Parts: sequence; C-alpha cells; structure tokens
Amino acid sequence: MIAACLFGVVTARAAVFSADAVKAAFLFRFASYVTWPPDAPVTGPFVIGVMNDDAVAEHLNRLLPGMNVRGQPAEVRRITKATELDGVHILYVAHGNGAPTREIRAKATRLPILLVTDREDGFEAGGVINFIDVPRNVRFEISLIAADRSRLEIDSALLAVAARVERRPHAYLPCVDCARVAAP
Repeated sequence: MIAACLFGVVTARAAVFSADAVKAAFLFRFASYVTWPPDAPVTGPFVIGVMNDDAVAEHLNRLLPGMNVRGQPAEVRRITKATELDGVHILYVAHGNGAPTREIRAKATRLPILLVTDREDGFEAGGVINFIDVPRNVRFEISLIAADRSRLEIDSALLAVAARVERRPHAYLPCVDCARVAAP
C-alpha cells in the first residue's frame, strides 16, 4: 500500500509538467552539452528558434528571461521562413510537412545550428536531436552523423541519457597481425 501511495505521488508530480514545458526545458538545457564551431554566432543573444509549436515557444518565453547561455542572454524567436535563421543556435521544428518547413530544415542542416525535430522520421528530416514520446515521458534520440554535418560536438553526458544514439559508421581497419596468424 505504501508503494502504491508513493507511485501515486510520483505520478501526480510528473503530470504537473506538460510535454511542451518539458520540451522547452530540454531545448534550453541542450545548449550546455553542445559545442558550436568557431564560426558560429558569438555576439548578440543566444537564440532558440521555434517553428510550428506556439506552446513550446510560450514556455520558452516564460523560461528564458534573465537566463544566459554560454555567457549570452537567451531569447526565443518564432521562425516562419528560412531567411530568419541568421543568429539562431538551436532550432526546434515541430510537426509539419509543408514546403516552408522542408526549406527551413534544409537550410538549417547546412549551418552550425542544433536542429531539433519532433517527428518519426526526425533523422531523415535532418534532425541532430529528435524528441520521441514514450508513455508519460518525453525522451530524445541523437544523431552523431547529423551533428558532424552541422559541425557540432555533443557531450558524452548528453549521449548517455539519450534513448538512442545514431552513431557514426566505423571505418574498417584490417588487422595486419591477424592475417599472419591465420596463414598456415
């Protein structure tokens, strides 16, 4: 009975935060675990762009005032077209398949932007990080291949808590000594 009561308290506390609030908090925290290349924007605010998700943008609007990321004040920007990506460090693109969404994702993949998606085909859509919904939780998966393409380094601490990591392909290095041992 005590275990059932404790489980109920944990469940009730988990229900306090919506999935949108959790995603907003993740977006803010991801910045602490990513290293951008030297040519990434370093002046002005640290910008988290949001496309197709007003609820996550609103949670970020409440979370970010007074917060700093990498020594820069943090701000949220709603993105509707590819020309608005200048100065964006993290871009969250929620569900959406229209031409503007594809164009924005395509441009973001060519820039040093941490592209975060929320799709079943998140990695195929260019995402470095993709949110996945599991019962009663928001989790994420990481593509190191996409991170390399965007010239971003992901800290191993973030990789350790990801639900899944898409790893870089390993190069085959033949074993010279193995060939000698196998020979008769």
